[in-house]
Amino acid sequence: MAQTIHKFMGPAELMLDHAKRIDLIRQYANESEPAVFKAKWLAVLEGCAHWFGSMPLRPTEHAEPGGAMRATVEAAYFAMRLSGAQKFGADQPSERRRLLEPQYLYALFLAACCSRLDEPCRHFRFHRDSDGTEWIPAAHGAFGTWLGDGTYKVTRKDEAAPVERMRTALLAREILGAGHLALFDPMVLSDLFGAINPDPRPTGIETLLHKVARQAIETATSFEVKARRAVFSPDTTPAPSASDLAASGTPAPTAPEKSKPAAAPATEATAALTAEAGEVAVAATPTQQSIAPKVPEPTASASPAAALPMDAVRPTSTDKKADPFAEVLAGTSNLMRDFFRALSQDVAAGKAKVTWVDNKLAISKRMIGNYGMASESLLENLRKFNLLYKVVGQDILLVDKVAALIAERPTEWQGT
Repeated sequence: MAQTIHKFMGPAELMLDHAKRIDLIRQYANESEPAVFKAKWLAVLEGCAHWFGSMPLRPTEHAEPGGAMRATVEAAYFAMRLSGAQKFGADQPSERRRLLEPQYLYALFLAACCSRLDEPCRHFRFHRDSDGTEWIPAAHGAFGTWLGDGTYKVTRKDEAAPVERMRTALLAREILGAGHLALFDPMVLSDLFGAINPDPRPTGIETLLHKVARQAIETATSFEVKARRAVFSPDTTPAPSASDLAASGTPAPTAPEKSKPAAAPATEATAALTAEAGEVAVAATPTQQSIAPKVPEPTASASPAAALPMDAVRPTSTDKKADPFAEVLAGTSNLMRDFFRALSQDVAAGKAKVTWVDNKLAISKRMIGNYGMASESLLENLRKFNLLYKVVGQDILLVDKVAALIAERPTEWQGT
C-alpha cells in the first residue's frame, strides 16, 4: 500500500498559521512590553512548533498537518481563559499571594503547552523519507531539528501506547530550559512539575494548577470533537436510479385489529394499552400509524390506574432530586457550595482526608487552598451562617449538618 508523503512545516509557518489564536493568549498574558511577551511566551510556543513540526496529534482529533501545534495553542488559550475564575495561592498571606499569582499564571501556560508533547508518538510512528529512520523523541530531540527540510511518512500504531508521565516530563525539559524555570518560586515550581501530567484521571491530591491545566486540555479536546462533528462531508454513494424508483413496490396497508370488549378487567385494559402503544411506536410509515387500532376506553369498573394515560401511571424522569448541599448551605455563595461538594467527592474517592476531633468533623486549613478558596474567607462565611463549631490549631471543626454532607461518622463516634 502506497504511503502519503508528509511535508515539513517550519516554526515560522506554524506561528503564522495560528497568529490569531496567539493574539488571544496575548490578551491574557497582560505583558506591557512586547519584548517581554516575545521572550517569555512566544519563545515557548516557537519551541513547541519546532518540536512538533507538521505532525498530527491523534487520528481523530487535530489530525491535519500541524494539528499537534494547533492543539497546543488551543490548550494554552483555554488555560488562560479558565485562570480568571481561579485563586492561586489562596492559603498564602495577601502580600505573598499577589507576588505568586503572576507566576502561577505563567506556570499554567507552560503546563498546558508541555502536557502533550508525547501524545503524537502514542498513536503514530514517524519515519524520515530519506533513509527510513524512525523518530525517537528521547534520542533525537525536536522533530524539526531531526527532520530538517525533508519529507516523512506516518504510520498508525495498532494500539495507542500507555500514558507515561515521566517521559512527558523529560520531554518538557527540551521546551522549558533552565531560563524559564529560574523565574519561579520553589512552591510554584513544585506545582508546575506536578501539573505537567498527561494522565486525564490523576491519582492522589490534585493541585489547583494541575486541575486547571487538565480542564483546559479537556476543553480543547471537547471543542475539537464538537467542531469536527458539526462539519458534514458530501456523501459519494450513487443515488438510486429512476428505473429503480419506478420498479419499487408500494407496501400494502395492514388490516386493523378488532378492538377488545370494553368491559375487560383492569389488568387486561392495562395490558392492551401497553401492547398497542408499543405497536404504534414501531410503525414503519405514516400510513400504518394512521390505521393503527384505537385504544379501547376503560369502563367505570376498571381501576383508576387503568383509566389514566400511560404518562400518568409511569414515574416521570423530570423529577429532580433535592440537593442536600443547597438545603444545608442555603444562603451561602456558589463558591462555598462548590467547595464542600468537591471536598465530599474527593473524600469519597480517597483523594482527601478528614479527621474527627471532639466528635466533630475537622478539615485542615492546608487543603483548602487546593480548591481555590482562602481559609480566612471560608472561616468568615462559616461563622456568618453558624456552620462553624470551633477552630483547633490548623483544623476547622464543622457542625454536624455540614459534616454529614462530607463523610459518614465513624462507628466509634456514633451514639456519643
